[in-house]
Amino acid sequence: MYESLLENTGLTKNEAAAYLALLKNGKSTSYKIVREAKMSSGKIYETLDKLQQKGLIKSILENGVKHFTANDPEALFEYLKQKEQAIIEKEKELHKILPNLKDLRIKEEIEEVGLISGFRGISPLVYKALENAKSIKIMGVSSTKNVKFNNFWKNWHRERILKKKKAQIIFSDKGSDYWKFFKKLELTEVKESLIISPSAIMIIDEQSFIFSYDQELKCIHIVSESIAKSFSGFFDSIWKINN
Repeated sequence: MYESLLENTGLTKNEAAAYLALLKNGKSTSYKIVREAKMSSGKIYETLDKLQQKGLIKSILENGVKHFTANDPEALFEYLKQKEQAIIEKEKELHKILPNLKDLRIKEEIEEVGLISGFRGISPLVYKALENAKSIKIMGVSSTKNVKFNNFWKNWHRERILKKKKAQIIFSDKGSDYWKFFKKLELTEVKESLIISPSAIMIIDEQSFIFSYDQELKCIHIVSESIAKSFSGFFDSIWKINN
């Protein structure tokens, strides 16, 4: 039991065994420590040297023979303090070079694709995306879906306005109350396109959302810079056509 606890403080198995042998038997020769600790004689001097470096034992020369004795177990706390201080110093050094290490890191695009159904799953996703949104583009917006879906998006866009986020929206129809709602919104540009999209697509920075409306709201959520750029390019081409 004691050996495992000592190993948890940073001692090796041999160091823990030798230290316990010295605590139990007092002043001992290396031969006696090997016998009591049941360890290899080839490792004993290296082990005892490390224990001395850690301040846990000391050596005494008697009649030309080196003996070893354990220091007060309180020395373990001093050893742990030294380890803690060494870790703090290493952390300081690491903080100094961290910016350089980050610059060296090869940035790999992490792509994620997920299918989410229902307001409960989709709502936190789109509201979270809104938090740090820099660019919001939405196309294929239709007024004809169920009013519960339209109300959901009205609330989302009200939140967008509160957060001072701009949006560009392309409707696939015009003249409805839903369309008029967006035409009157601040921080909102609305255009209409004859190009019919089978699904509504929203691009927020590197995230793409493809929505379908049936009995419940469904969404394919894609986190990919390259795919978002592709959708964004398609959006821009339609936007320019409808000047």
